[in-house]
Amino acid sequence: MSLRIERELPGASVTEMGALYSDLLRFWSAGLLPHFSAENECMLARIAKRDDPGLKHAGRLQREHREMEDLVETMRLARTADDRRVALERFGIQLRDHIRWEERELFDWMQRMLSEDEMDAIGVYLAEHLPAEPIACPMPHDP
Repeated sequence: MSLRIERELPGASVTEMGALYSDLLRFWSAGLLPHFSAENECMLARIAKRDDPGLKHAGRLQREHREMEDLVETMRLARTADDRRVALERFGIQLRDHIRWEERELFDWMQRMLSEDEMDAIGVYLAEHLPAEPIACPMPHDP
């Protein structure tokens, strides 16, 4: 979704931006919001109890999830197309940066700092609370 926003938003008409926003909302509701909720429920406490580095990681994880929720709400309440465009662009950047941070730093740190039992418990929780198949990002040609 972040790549779609990055590629499509700069040249998008108001109508095309509206379609992109609608696709984002579907992806948000079906995929990202449940994913963020599951991560918060099964990872935050385990990460935070690892003193200073863990508290920083847990804080960042929670803060970035909230910031993206706020951007979705900002888009919903936008009074102008330009306001929605700015929030949509910020969301795409935030999502891209969040994913990169999780993959490059957080998950590596968790594998080093959490016990095998804790990592297994996280895996079980996510398997029970998230769809078996990832939610595909709606593409421009999707209905």
